[in-house]
Amino acid sequence: MKTLRIVLLLSVIITTSFAQSNYDTVKITPLKVTEQIYMLKGAGGNVGVLIGDEGTLMIDNQFAPLSNKINGAIKTLSPGEIKFAINTHVHGDHSGGNENFYKMGAVLVAHDNVRGRMMKEQVNTRTNRTTPPRDKDAWPVVTFGDKINFHLNGEDVILHHFDKGHTDGDVIVQFKNANVVHTGDAFVRYGYPYIDLSNGGSINGFINTLDKILVLIDDNTKVIPGHGELATKADVKKVRDGVADIRDQVAAALKKGKKTEDMASLGITDKYEKEWGKGFVKGKDFVLVVAESLSAK
Repeated sequence: MKTLRIVLLLSVIITTSFAQSNYDTVKITPLKVTEQIYMLKGAGGNVGVLIGDEGTLMIDNQFAPLSNKINGAIKTLSPGEIKFAINTHVHGDHSGGNENFYKMGAVLVAHDNVRGRMMKEQVNTRTNRTTPPRDKDAWPVVTFGDKINFHLNGEDVILHHFDKGHTDGDVIVQFKNANVVHTGDAFVRYGYPYIDLSNGGSINGFINTLDKILVLIDDNTKVIPGHGELATKADVKKVRDGVADIRDQVAAALKKGKKTEDMASLGITDKYEKEWGKGFVKGKDFVLVVAESLSAK
């Protein structure tokens, strides 16, 4: 079935997008967000860093071959040890360095579902793709359900799990005092978002998570997206409204009797193509995944 092939294609892209990369050429570039918070860009998801005399907290860690580079970049910001390494979700472009940072002494933290997925072989019955379990050193040792708090370097850090959106283990990291939020891939700036159905994601949960992020932030909040440049509340709202518009059009078409495979020919995403069509998720594929998510039992 075409829709299943699309889901498989997107799953392969998201987990292996840098598998052929020459990591030796990747540069880790820190961007100062506040006096204590930085965003690191490299290859993979944006890394968030909180520094201070009590130690360093990092959010996501990109791919395993980049761990030493990331650690080195963090040490240029603060010589303190990395005490906590948070995963915003299970994908390897955000958690690939777990084993390495665990061996460096960091406590790995994630949603309950992230640990659960890493511990076991994952079999996608719709795509016949099998993902082996991660090495035990990659498993988060601190997990939570809906919310957990950290108090470090004078900052109140709140980890939220709002819904099953990008995956079923999405974590939003809120630096309450600094008014900074790291969204992981619950909000990205590369174009159409990726809804990973094989890892428990859903279009309605994705929109619900964006709605709750919008309640959490204000016009002065600095938003670190899973991918892309530093953002604002207005940027989050724009993505939320666009994705909701596409979801509603797909839902209306399904209600009228259209089949999932018909969605790509309906022009639903035409007005978004100029801005969002340059990412790895294409509009014609995104509507198929939205339709599959809405049709799921």
